[in-house]
Amino acid sequence: MKKRILVSACLLGFECNYKGACAKEYSENPSFWNKVFDFYEVIPVCPEQLGGLSTPRNPSELTGLADNVYRFSAKIISNKGIDVTHNFVKGAEEVLRLAKLLHVEFAVLKSRSPSCGKDSVYDGTFSGRLIPGAGLTCFLLMKNGYKVLTELDFINITNYCEE
Repeated sequence: MKKRILVSACLLGFECNYKGACAKEYSENPSFWNKVFDFYEVIPVCPEQLGGLSTPRNPSELTGLADNVYRFSAKIISNKGIDVTHNFVKGAEEVLRLAKLLHVEFAVLKSRSPSCGKDSVYDGTFSGRLIPGAGLTCFLLMKNGYKVLTELDFINITNYCEE
């Protein structure tokens, strides 16, 4: 029986990122990501869409740590100054609900995303500067005991296992 995993939909070729495109990692190596379906039962997720945001949409960044955003003591703001915190919280909670309902083993999420980023996210100034921290969905999954890998971690581990 295949392990069930969550994967950021943009990594699987879904054109759901804020630009209305798939992730660069998919377009550069679609065969790798398509092969994931051979080994795992894959549940594609896009927290921003699950939270009610459109595609394409304005880029958004966290103004504080994800745990503060989740407690509404920090926000997620679009580059147009619109507070989209509630959409991101709703999307993160929907992904967590799916993880629990479907008994997933782990998640592979898109790095640097305000939802899915794990090790770093953009700093909230829309300057392109990264700071240490997790996106809201990643934070919520990890807080609830789920293992989360970035796409880069997953690629490296998979390539190592194939050697």
